[in-house]
Amino acid sequence: MPEPLEDQWPDGLEVAPVASQLMQSLRSIGYTTQAAVADIVDNSIGAEAERIEIDFAHTPRAFVSIIDNGRGMSRDELLEAMRYGSRDPRDARPKGDLGRFGLGLKTASLSQCRRLTVATLQDNELSVAIWDVDECERRGRWWLITPDSSAVPDEVIRTLRLEGHGTAVIWENVDRLLGNSTAAARRALDETMAAASDHLALVFHRFLNGSLGRKIAITVNGRALPAIDPFLEGHQRGQALHPETFPIDGHFVTVSPFVLPYPSKLRTADLEKSGGRERLKIGHGFYIYRGGRLVVPGGWFRIVPADDLVRLARIRVDVPVELDHIWKVDVRKATAEPPAALRDHLKRIVGQAATRSRRVYTHKGTPARDPLHVPVWQRRDLRDGLASWVVNRDHPLVAAALRDGASAATVRTLLDMAERLLPIHDIHIHLTNDLPVEESGNVDDLETVALQFLSVFDEDDETRSKLLNTLHLIEPFSRDPERARQIAEGLRR
Repeated sequence: MPEPLEDQWPDGLEVAPVASQLMQSLRSIGYTTQAAVADIVDNSIGAEAERIEIDFAHTPRAFVSIIDNGRGMSRDELLEAMRYGSRDPRDARPKGDLGRFGLGLKTASLSQCRRLTVATLQDNELSVAIWDVDECERRGRWWLITPDSSAVPDEVIRTLRLEGHGTAVIWENVDRLLGNSTAAARRALDETMAAASDHLALVFHRFLNGSLGRKIAITVNGRALPAIDPFLEGHQRGQALHPETFPIDGHFVTVSPFVLPYPSKLRTADLEKSGGRERLKIGHGFYIYRGGRLVVPGGWFRIVPADDLVRLARIRVDVPVELDHIWKVDVRKATAEPPAALRDHLKRIVGQAATRSRRVYTHKGTPARDPLHVPVWQRRDLRDGLASWVVNRDHPLVAAALRDGASAATVRTLLDMAERLLPIHDIHIHLTNDLPVEESGNVDDLETVALQFLSVFDEDDETRSKLLNTLHLIEPFSRDPERARQIAEGLRR
């Protein structure tokens, strides 16, 4: 009879994870392709790279390569970098190091492919290591392949040799990126490449434009990435509010509020620089940067309600990497949460930026109107947020059209002007903030309106008859069709 387990191992026992199964589980940690590429770029920045070349290749086989001209790694450093959990997230890191868990290179890469090759050159020594999911499954072990340079594409080795130092990360068997056919695979890679380009241009924009004192060039399939600036810093119509710095656990968090110009005041080049019209529309909120690298691109953390009036507010928050644990930065470096000690300060700062944003929307980015300004449309604000918009009877052209004997040309001019100057923006903002609008056209006045309407055709019985037959289809009578039919019946007698 076998001995009980507690007699064999009275103090416990080591239970190692099954390599193939854990690898498969880690492949589903939640990386998007663009986030996975960004995680590799983090390593390149930490290696002091100045240039990073990213290529999405279709033929002769599909693969993705990320090559930098950083300092490279020795063989021992490479083997340690390929180890899962190679770093303690609690360890202090040198300035500029964007890593944390010792998982990013492996989990980010293998979330997109089944074979990860890393080739690195330092002191004229080329070292290569490969994680292959299929090989680990076949062996049933954590089997790291350490081949010679023949396992690396010649063009990659040439690039590294030309620089004299650097690292290449190659994704092969990219099963998570491809469609079911050759055409679908090409289309999928092209779409992924475009999404990754936009993502990297935003996430690393401060490295791309050199605003952190260190400029890095990133290319995707040979095209240099521009810097997408969500704050449009330096724009003459934008507003950069006073930044504030707060000490937390011996380190400092800097909060810098911005208010963008009114969208119609932006040129096409400005829109492209800010990431396009859609990002301008949805990208309001906090931008959390970790070591200068964007982690959270917008959102309000439930600190302020998101409405159209705060759409132009952007709050940049610079967090040192030493405070990762307080900000709850995850493995993918895709989420963060402000600590309780900072939330009250953020709420106050957001209030100031939101006030400025609302002011820009109210005035459409232009100076306040002259008090003698005569509008075509007048807004009437009633109680409980109720509002209505009416034509200003005191406007000279309106008054001219209301005079007896006014020409048809005068009326047409008035109608054209009223159409062009309809306060669409003001009405939209009012409605999107769930405020009520007073509807014009009281049904009690419908009979009077009908009499005035039909009096124009007193001498034209045929037209008058047609109008009475269709009165219930014509606004404002169509709001109460039954009442309109009753009025038409009464007017026929």
